[in-house]
Amino acid sequence: MLALLSVVVIYLLIDLFEELNYFITRKVSVFTVILYYAFSLPAAITLLYPVSLLLSVFVVYGQMTRHRELHALESAGVRAVRLFAPAIGVGLATVIVYLAGNELVTIPANAALADLRTYKIEKRAVAATRKQKDVFFTGESGRVYSIREYDSDGVMTGFSIEELGPDRRVKRRIDGESARYTDSAWVGYNVTVRVFNEDGSERLARADTMPLEGITETPSDFVRIYRPVQETSTRDLLHYIGKMRRAGEDVADEEVEFHYRFSYSLIGIIVVMLGLPLSVRMRRGGVMFGLGLGLLVSFLYWGAIQLSRAYGTSHVISPAMAAWLPNILFGAVAVGLLLHVRQ
Repeated sequence: MLALLSVVVIYLLIDLFEELNYFITRKVSVFTVILYYAFSLPAAITLLYPVSLLLSVFVVYGQMTRHRELHALESAGVRAVRLFAPAIGVGLATVIVYLAGNELVTIPANAALADLRTYKIEKRAVAATRKQKDVFFTGESGRVYSIREYDSDGVMTGFSIEELGPDRRVKRRIDGESARYTDSAWVGYNVTVRVFNEDGSERLARADTMPLEGITETPSDFVRIYRPVQETSTRDLLHYIGKMRRAGEDVADEEVEFHYRFSYSLIGIIVVMLGLPLSVRMRRGGVMFGLGLGLLVSFLYWGAIQLSRAYGTSHVISPAMAAWLPNILFGAVAVGLLLHVRQ
């Protein structure tokens, strides 16, 4: 807890100094600044708790090694691996704490922080959701909507709907003067439907009133605001990935984020397992050496995560592999080091 408090305070102070000009030019009150960093705190803890765990391991077990306490315990018949149990237990506990805390605290705090910056500090107008103009929307099954004006009551004015096939070619196009959502279905007015066959021919149909069959989107889908992935709950993120995938869109970035949320939960236990064997091998250098080595390992781990994520979003490797590869590599190293700790 002391290590976590230290690194988080340093991190937030550095961020405060960088943001001072941002706050001063917008005449932000002290209370708003405090609120800003209250919302920033969960994300800072999520980012830095692996570093604090590693630093703690080096300080505690490094000091025990330096002052020959481990030798005294080993002489009494206590194995070094047995002494690792408390740290490993804390590392395992962070898995559950992270999964619950990220979903219940960190993600809502990220959304609240974004709203605070946008509407409170930068004083941008809240977007109206009743009527929207020039709506471009990607639906399921490859449907792409272009709507001149949309009313949240379920009325489209001047709309065009294109249904795309797997090869991204237009299979059907629906153009209409207006459409209304009635009795759980869309009804179009002054509608023209074009169906494009594979042989290049076209089938045309016109009607003053026509049920828009196969259109599954509801009025709420058009007014839903999709936040950035770091502000979206895991359930909503999974729903968004499925929806965009059915529409034929590239969702590699979102898929990497989805898998990363579960893989990141294991970082705590992995860094503890890395730090334990390294800390008991230290013979000199003391606390400062342990702090430096702990930071070095943490930055290497973080760099591997960012590199792997970049490969995943660019389709070099699968999104699941991109999220789990750093854990696999560093976990294998940690297990190997633990197996070679003297008994």
